[in-house]
Amino acid sequence: MLDSRPTTPRWPPLVVAGLTGGIASGKTTISRMFGELGATVINADAEGRAVVEPGEPALAELAAAFGREYLQADGRLNRRALGDRVFSRPADLRRLNRITHPRIGVRISKKLEYLANDSPAAGVVVLEAAVLIEAGWARLVDKIIVVVTQPSVQEGRLIAGSQMDASQAGARIRAQIPLRERLKYADYRVRGDAPLEETRAEAAAVYGELTRLGTLSRNG
Repeated sequence: MLDSRPTTPRWPPLVVAGLTGGIASGKTTISRMFGELGATVINADAEGRAVVEPGEPALAELAAAFGREYLQADGRLNRRALGDRVFSRPADLRRLNRITHPRIGVRISKKLEYLANDSPAAGVVVLEAAVLIEAGWARLVDKIIVVVTQPSVQEGRLIAGSQMDASQAGARIRAQIPLRERLKYADYRVRGDAPLEETRAEAAAVYGELTRLGTLSRNG
């Protein structure tokens, strides 16, 4: 679905689109497609890794909240082990999110501000974020793109690519909001389980629309 409504960008001269979808839905592949089309891509997971680097306050808070056994020998966070815990315990997941999400949001905001002020030309920015809606980051974007993928495909990808068993994969999928809830926020949809060329064509159509919206806003 394409949305032809004009928008007033939050970060002029940029048009910022949030790209969201469940784990293993194909977000990274699709964000790469947007990058190839010319968009600047911000990856929220990369920002999440940055906020838990050694020396960062969030890492100390996580160690205090969950125990130092979730730190590796080099002092870095054992993300896999902590993930196995929090995705099976909703209260722990909420605690993790309270520690990390606000800090990630600050980093994303600073990047968008930098791009808006220092970008030599107006353009499209795509924020890839699985928890765009849950974390409250939807307020940072102008449009929302939801990746539509069947849960069975997500589970198969997790088992094949992450050495998880079906129980672990299912727990991670269920820990996120369901697709029907994400779609309430969607301005655009891109299929993450279609043949790649079809997905690429859908992404290109959305990118063209975002570019058009940017032109409309700049021209008043």
